[in-house]
Amino acid sequence: MPNTKPIGVAYEDQQLNGAVMGAVGGTAGFYGVTPITQAAAITAVTNTATGTELATAINAIRVALKNIGITA
Repeated sequence: MPNTKPIGVAYEDQQLNGAVMGAVGGTAGFYGVTPITQAAAITAVTNTATGTELATAINAIRVALKNIGITA
């Protein structure tokens, strides 16, 4: 059954394979990855951050992208 909703309208549709886009508590997954909820906020890095703090922030971003299927 094709999607019949207009573009830009938040809705839950079986054609999204379990992902719920545009809703509080919604889920997303790309490239066949199981949809998951939004990652927690990643702590901002200041211009006085240490190398360890920077590496931690970069790793958190990498993990968040990997979990939704954007990168391997």
